[in-house]
This record gives sequence, structure tokens and C-alpha cells, in this order.
Amino acid sequence: MHDWMDQMKAGQRVLDLGAGAGSLMSYEYACSVVCVDSDKDAFANPYAPQSVVRRVIALGEALPFPASSFDLVLCHHVLEHITNVSETLQEISRVLKPDGRLFVSVPNGYGLCDGIYRYLFEGGDHVNRFRRAQLTAMVEKTVGLRLTAWQKLYSSFAYLARMQDLDPAIFPELAPRLRRFARLPAGVIAVLQGSLYVGTRVADRIAGVDWALYGWALYFEGPRWAANVNVVTAREDPPFVNVCLYCGSGYGADEITRRWKVLFRCPECSRLGIYFPPFRNAR
Repeated sequence: MHDWMDQMKAGQRVLDLGAGAGSLMSYEYACSVVCVDSDKDAFANPYAPQSVVRRVIALGEALPFPASSFDLVLCHHVLEHITNVSETLQEISRVLKPDGRLFVSVPNGYGLCDGIYRYLFEGGDHVNRFRRAQLTAMVEKTVGLRLTAWQKLYSSFAYLARMQDLDPAIFPELAPRLRRFARLPAGVIAVLQGSLYVGTRVADRIAGVDWALYGWALYFEGPRWAANVNVVTAREDPPFVNVCLYCGSGYGADEITRRWKVLFRCPECSRLGIYFPPFRNAR
């Protein structure tokens, strides 16, 4: 996603759909960015980049923009939260330029990470479950772009670290299951998260399973509605095994600073995470 953003030029426009606080926080780019979210509270805090950013409250299935308005659309962990996926994809198709690009990231709705999340948060507003092939076919058919590259996203189970901030005295509306878990000592939660982080990667390395998989990043490009849209073989890019336990940012082993061999310093939030040696085609 950030590689594509780096290629954007002045005068080009990016739509950050379902942006929340912003998918591009702390980054600066030459292009202009339009952030869309249906929750006005998502825009309560100022946006970090100095680039031109416009924030709009709207639904994904009813975007208030003319046709062919954007060079790139970002759906960064969005589609699992919305009920009208087909209508939203139709709107994305409408507002994208003929040579536009689309980035989509979603969790594996049938994986361990999303399963734990749904259990603890009683769904956690994840209203859709996707499989990679299923979602790819839906996007290609509706938007008219082809999948040119994709990448596995590894999990750090970062939502467990955020449990420490869920004080039942401050958030009395917490569901019973989440309330009980939030009462656990911070050290216990940290041990559980660390055990899942390392244990799932060990299982993946030895047994070839995908227990540490969070989901996928999917890269769609034009020309739109091309005759060969269904015969292009998408490239699988190497995934990042090392993911921050707190902010969830993933990095290649050559991008991080190791500490005491078993830890690394997250370039995004500066906190220490558990280092795991890459395996298979991972970085």
C-alpha cells in the first residue's frame, strides 16, 4: 500500500475508504487524500500528514463524488465491517478512473486470529467472513480490475494488548466475556499474546499450517474490463513475519533493529516486539 502511495504524484487523488483515524497516519505524500468514514467520531483527532487531506462523512455504498474521481482507492481492513459489500464495490468502480488501482486488505474470516477476535469481542463488528479466492473473484467481477499481486498478512494478536486499556469501571457497557478478560492482570495478557505470537509461527514453520495468518493484502490494477482479466497470474509477494505486538505494523527482517537477538524495535511506535526468524518465502 505504501509503495503505491509513494508512486502517487501531485494532482492525483486517493480515496481512503472507511478510514477511521486514517490509514496513512504519520506518512506524507505528494498526492491529495480524501478520507471517508460513516462514523463522525473517527475524525475527532487531527490527521497527522501535512499533505492535502479532506475528511468526508459518508457511506461506502453512496459516495458523494463524481465518476472517475480517484487514481487509487484504499480499503484497508474495511470490507469485513460493512453489510453492503456488493454496493460498495460498485461505488468504488464508479469513482475509480479507468486506469485506477484498488488496494484491499481483509482478515481470513476462517482463521485462528479472526476466530479469537470474534469470540472475545462477541463479533467485534466483523459482519463478513472472506476467503481470498472468493473475495478476489467478487472484486474482479464488480470493479473490473485484475488481481496483479497479493501478500499474506501475519498477526501479532495486537487486539489482546489493547485489552489492558479496557477498564470495566470506565467502560461499563463491555460484554460479559470481554469484561472478564479485561480484568486479567496486564502481565497475564502479555504472556497469552506472546505465546500465541510465537506458538503459531512455530506451528506454521514446522507443520506448514497458517495459524499465524491474519489475512491478505490484495492489489488490483487495470486496464479495467480488459479481455484478459481472468488469465493474469497474480504475483505473491513475501509476507512480513515480524509484526509489532502493540500497533500491528509488519516489517521485513532487514528493516528492523534487533535487540538482544530475541526482540526488535518497532519503527512505527518504538516499542519492543518479539523477533521471529523468517521462514518459507517470508521476509
